[in-house]
Amino acid sequence: MPSLNLSSVIACPPRRVFTTVAHLGEFAAAVPSITRASCLGTTEEGVGARWEVFREISGVERSTVFEVVEYEPDSWVRIVSEAGGATWDAGFEVTPDGRRTALALSLEARAKGIAARMSLPVILGAAKGAFAKDLDAVKRHCESAK
Repeated sequence: MPSLNLSSVIACPPRRVFTTVAHLGEFAAAVPSITRASCLGTTEEGVGARWEVFREISGVERSTVFEVVEYEPDSWVRIVSEAGGATWDAGFEVTPDGRRTALALSLEARAKGIAARMSLPVILGAAKGAFAKDLDAVKRHCESAK
């Protein structure tokens, strides 16, 4: 199963970092390539929260529905989506690090067919840079809100 792990150290309190990654409306505000996000239910945060997120990729706006499936306040959130013939399973872990916060992203992609299984490692490799940019955007957003 293709996966990737990325991390960042952010100079702000863990609660701010957690709110930014766990609340998809806040995440959308932090990441410039996300053009808009809409909550699909009455719960904006926590297990069961569902959001449709629109992102510009190579000049084309695409949407994906994300659902929060695990949520431990100020420490862990797991978000799942379906796109490109695969299930994308992302976990964000937030850990206090003195006056800073360590943010770790673990992402696994599970293909739903032979074509996706063959192309998924290439897609994930190409997407690694985009996910790194997302973490950089989260860092800038959180640090600018001190």
